[in-house]
Amino acid sequence: MRKTITDDELTGKVRQMKYMTTDPAGARYDYEISHYNAQGTLLKWEKYSETNALVKHLLYAYNDHGVLQEETLQESDGRIVYTNSYYPDGNYRETIQYYGEDTYKTCYDEAGNVTAQFENDQPTDIETDPYNEQWNTQSITDTDGHPAELIHYYAYGTLHDITKRKYNAQRQLIYEATYASEAALAADKPGSVKTNSYNQQHHLTTYTHDRIDEQGDTRRTTFRYHYQYDEHQNWIEKTETMNNKITGFQDKVQFIRKREITYHP
Repeated sequence: MRKTITDDELTGKVRQMKYMTTDPAGARYDYEISHYNAQGTLLKWEKYSETNALVKHLLYAYNDHGVLQEETLQESDGRIVYTNSYYPDGNYRETIQYYGEDTYKTCYDEAGNVTAQFENDQPTDIETDPYNEQWNTQSITDTDGHPAELIHYYAYGTLHDITKRKYNAQRQLIYEATYASEAALAADKPGSVKTNSYNQQHHLTTYTHDRIDEQGDTRRTTFRYHYQYDEHQNWIEKTETMNNKITGFQDKVQFIRKREITYHP
């Protein structure tokens, strides 16, 4: 496992990416800067305030094969927030969190099970999940030929809901419906339906969320995303609009995301 430019929807020999957000009124928000090596591996992530002061940074450490071994989040004053170490497949090996003078450490086996927990270097009882949560996932092919999943979510030993997800050829989510029961699934009566559309660059262009009540009435919210691209087909500006009851069912710009991208020679 490693963090790469692909995780940030980037292509080409990207060296640095500055990610900024504004709104229609021109308000400035915190911004982020990500640094990559020539192989596209993320080395460092930084967050800055709207006044250009460093807030925190995240450092990544890899082995000689480019596999992520450790990441550390640190505040601008040098205080460490957490350190995570990983097995080669990306599962946690160890997590350490720092809260003031207190330190909490959790150790895992390669299957992801907690094997030990410590508070200020003293062993503590391993916490168990009070909700007894379970997710059972079944891979299927939908009637329209798309790869799909059925996910049964259980809590307190009983079925809570069923989620059906469909994907396109690029394994991007295109449809998600949530059902309250097996009977609702059989009758195809979801309580929530989400659909996604993508452009030729495989970037999300439309996200629609329908909430359906027991009477069959639907409340719809639609987000649309409009992009501008550089010569490497990396987007450098994304305008986000929302359309629902709050906006009078008219498209209203919510945020404008901008990316300043520099490349390795």
